[in-house]
Amino acid sequence: MSRRGRGEGSIYRRQDGMWVGTVELESDGRTRRRRYVYGKTRGEVAMRQRSALGLASKGVLLAPERLTVAEYLRSWVTDRVPGTVAVRTAHLYAHAVERYLVPTLGHRRLAKLSPADVARLLARLEEQGYSPSTRRMARATLRRALRTAEQEGLVDRNVAAIADGPKVPRRDGRTLTPEQARTFMEAVRGERLEAAYVLALTLGLRRGEVLGLRWTDLEYRGDQFLVHVRQQLLRDHEGVRLSELKTNGSRRSLPLSRPAVDALERHRVRQEAEEIVRGARWCNQDELIFTSTIGTPLDPEAFGRTVPKITKAAGLGHWSIHELRHSCASLLLAMEVPLEVVADQLGHSSIRVTKDVYGHLLPGARAKAAEAMRRIIEGDDAVSPKTLAAPLAASLAAPHAANDVSMPLISEFVGRPGLDPGTLGLKVPCSSG
Repeated sequence: MSRRGRGEGSIYRRQDGMWVGTVELESDGRTRRRRYVYGKTRGEVAMRQRSALGLASKGVLLAPERLTVAEYLRSWVTDRVPGTVAVRTAHLYAHAVERYLVPTLGHRRLAKLSPADVARLLARLEEQGYSPSTRRMARATLRRALRTAEQEGLVDRNVAAIADGPKVPRRDGRTLTPEQARTFMEAVRGERLEAAYVLALTLGLRRGEVLGLRWTDLEYRGDQFLVHVRQQLLRDHEGVRLSELKTNGSRRSLPLSRPAVDALERHRVRQEAEEIVRGARWCNQDELIFTSTIGTPLDPEAFGRTVPKITKAAGLGHWSIHELRHSCASLLLAMEVPLEVVADQLGHSSIRVTKDVYGHLLPGARAKAAEAMRRIIEGDDAVSPKTLAAPLAASLAAPHAANDVSMPLISEFVGRPGLDPGTLGLKVPCSSG
């Protein structure tokens, strides 16, 4: 009988008839780790021994036989995720693990997880009534976790990436018509946060980007006024706080239209009046443009809930703040603004994202391409293309001195405490005086 090779281990049969094989694997060059493989026949175990040794030679040291998917996913959420993604994303991963993955796959051994298990997970979630988007998010979380396991050599392949994902039906988001957009602008006129709603619609800013704007982010350059989108206001388990933008493409400088400049000018007067009235209670350390009635950061979620109230009161029905962003893009494309310009305005990571979401709104652009080619072929290229130019803001009026604000102006502009989407119940850095 030939002698076993280095690391091959032994093969034996248990009393219950199951065959067991051991594999000795080097872990750090000095100590060795023992792995067990199982099978119904001796030949099956011998094959699995050779497979384990082959993977070990490539640097893949499979997960311990008894390590379950639940144990690994929970350690991944606790030890691997923090610091690699945004705090909000980390919470979404943790929720997906406990809500969708562990109940169905938690008992499975990590080393034995297969594409069929992932398929069964998605089928189970569908049976429970979860939407295609939720099922896709559950699979994406598992794929991200197994990618880390694959990098660490705990698994030899990412079964979540191999398994087919759910098909998510495409939904074309609603968009305000030009008439509805004008109705909305009229409805927010005089609102305490009028300028915030105007920026959300005219620039397509996300709610966190709107609320994260500072007065120092406004700049007059040449013959136009610019707003620099540099940070966002988020709410997580720590409360409301300023945070970096998600991608580099989200950092952008956008020209302001005249309606936006006028709204900001009125808002500045209103905020200075509020500062006078609140006195020592006023606290706006970050010089935010949009604050509560005492100067503290606004709650993004509460701010978002004010939009449907305004649109319903204006007779437009229920519209969300994200649909204002979608409407901005759709209206710009309807005015034949180039797709790459719209992508830059929205802060998309690439023009492909914009095309995937709004490409169906570009049939006119394709027709123009055909017409341009016709002119080239037929020699009728003397007509130059029509250019579009949006009016640019001149500048905001000079800052009003706080002590120059008259009392009638104060009574007109100052918001009443408790009636704005403030940070009620959240810890803020300033003393209430």
